[in-house]
Amino acid sequence: MKITAIGTGNAFSAKNFNACFLLEDTDSAGVEHRLLLDCGQQVLPALRLLGIDIESITEIYISHAHSDHIGSLEAIGFMHYDWMNKPKEATERGDSRQSPVLIANKNLMHELWEWSLKGGMACIEGLDAELSTYFRLMPVPPNKQFEWCGWSCSLIQQVHIMTGSVILNTFGLMLEKPGKPAIYFTTDSQHCSPRQIELFYRKADIVFQDCECLPFLSGVHANYAQLAGHPDTNSVVLNTSIRNKMWLTHYQDFVSEGKKVISTLSGMEFYGKSGTQSGMIDFDWDAQAAKDGFRGFLKVGQVIQVD
Repeated sequence: MKITAIGTGNAFSAKNFNACFLLEDTDSAGVEHRLLLDCGQQVLPALRLLGIDIESITEIYISHAHSDHIGSLEAIGFMHYDWMNKPKEATERGDSRQSPVLIANKNLMHELWEWSLKGGMACIEGLDAELSTYFRLMPVPPNKQFEWCGWSCSLIQQVHIMTGSVILNTFGLMLEKPGKPAIYFTTDSQHCSPRQIELFYRKADIVFQDCECLPFLSGVHANYAQLAGHPDTNSVVLNTSIRNKMWLTHYQDFVSEGKKVISTLSGMEFYGKSGTQSGMIDFDWDAQAAKDGFRGFLKVGQVIQVD
C-alpha cells in the first residue's frame, strides 16, 4: 500500500493544508482504489498541487465532523452530482463520474448530515436531497470493522474535544492485513496518554500521530512535549518502542520553517524549558524528533510505502 501525506494542519496553518492522507492499493480483482482519509477544507487544491486526480478518489473515510476534516465534502458531492438525471443514477452508471463511497461511523454519519452538510446540500430545485444523493454510503456500526482492499479496518474511538458534557464522535483508524505491517492513524487525539489507546499503539507497526508543537497544551490534540515525555507536561511517558513507530503530523507553519516559539505566557518553550521572552528562534525539529526517538515529522507530499 502507498500512503501519501496530503497535508498537516490547515486549521492552524496557512501552508500545510489538512491532516489528510491518501491510501492507494488494489483489491483482489486487481482494481485500483484510492481512499482519502479525511477531507479537509483545503484538500482539493492540496490534491491538485500534488498532481492527484480528484476524480480518481474511490472512497473517503471521515474520522470526525470538524471542518478541517470534512470541509471539502460539499464540493466533492456537487462535483459528482449528475444534474441531468436523478441523483442515484450518477452512481449506478459506473462511469468516471461515479460518486465515491463515504465511510464513517454510523452515528458520525448522521452528525455529518444533520449538523454540518444539510444546510448547504439539502436544497436542490425540485428535490429534497439527502447525503445518499451525493455519495454511496457505508455507515459502520459501533464496534464493527469494514474491509478495504483486503485490509481489515477498525474504527478506534478517541477523545478529541468535548462540547459541554458531550464528547464528540471521533474515530482513529487501524488497518491490518495478514503479512503486512499494522497501521494506526490517530486522526486527532486529545492527549497522548498511552493508557487511553495503549493497546493500539502497541498493536501497530506504524503510527501516524497528530502533534501540536506550541509551547502550551491546548487540551485538544497531542503535544510534542507530551509525546517526547518531558516531565513538565504531567503525561504518562510513552515507551521508546512506541515512539520508534511514530510519524508525527504537525499543525504549525513554524515547524516547516525551522522555528520554534518561546512564550512567557506558559513559562516554557515547546517542551518544557523556561523561556525569557515571547518570540521565535531557529530550531531543527527533525533533529529533535530523531533525538527523541520518533521516525520524524511528515512533509506535505511525502510517500510511505507499506510492503
